[in-house]
Amino acid sequence: MSWMHIASKDFSDAGRSMMLWALTVLLVLLVAGVSAIPYLLAEGTTPTFAEALYFLFTPIALLIPIIGLVVGYQAIVSERESGSIRFLLGLPNTRRDVILGKVIGRAGVVAVPTLIGFLVGAVVIGALYDGFVVADYLGLLVFSLVMGLVYVSVAVGISASVSSRAKALAGVLVFFVLFDFLWEFVLMGTYWVLEGSLPGFDGLPVWYLFVLRLSPGQALTAIALTLIEIVGAEGLDFTAAGRVAGDVPFYLENWFAWIIVALWIIVPVSVGYLRFKNAILS
Repeated sequence: MSWMHIASKDFSDAGRSMMLWALTVLLVLLVAGVSAIPYLLAEGTTPTFAEALYFLFTPIALLIPIIGLVVGYQAIVSERESGSIRFLLGLPNTRRDVILGKVIGRAGVVAVPTLIGFLVGAVVIGALYDGFVVADYLGLLVFSLVMGLVYVSVAVGISASVSSRAKALAGVLVFFVLFDFLWEFVLMGTYWVLEGSLPGFDGLPVWYLFVLRLSPGQALTAIALTLIEIVGAEGLDFTAAGRVAGDVPFYLENWFAWIIVALWIIVPVSVGYLRFKNAILS
């Protein structure tokens, strides 16, 4: 059994446990339901497709990371606690096969419901709004799939690094709270210690914006602008332009955020593998 078989088995197990179906219903309700809200709230004029996409962006950016972490955090550690990890490793599989198979399998558990949700959402949005832009809709889909892969990779890496589900749950909670909610506040505190004042909106040093960009959420938001033309994006200032003091270095351009995102996929899985590789399985 190779990593492909492990991934296939993991995906099938999710279907038998109803996780796959529950996520499918959730993603259909999210994409189709949330995108219909601007139309339902409109008075007199029909909202545009761009407004629907803008309204949908924030809920997706909040929910997909939670789904990815929940789906991935038990991937390895539950096998260790139940003892079934010995069965997996008793077959001609390496620990690397197990890690890779779990990442691919759990990413599939997030990706398939996301694809179905966007397919149903396309029918709803196309029926309610004028000016359906296929490229932007596909861009939001790609953004959602990449985001799911990032957070699944982080969760599986944490799951492979610890010996109990309680530790894995604590790990993903700390990660989510730190990087998705507290990261900017931590940086603001650091800036205050170094500069004696709180950072403003613009005129910021390069180091501040770069460290801010290292958050997976910030990096993913930056790559969204390489995929989607979001109405109002200039008001949200997703880019470093206009905020940095001086010229914008290449590592603050949106394309470089793809490299940061790739590292958020590779590094947690690699660290998890190294810890799992050397772990003594009881």
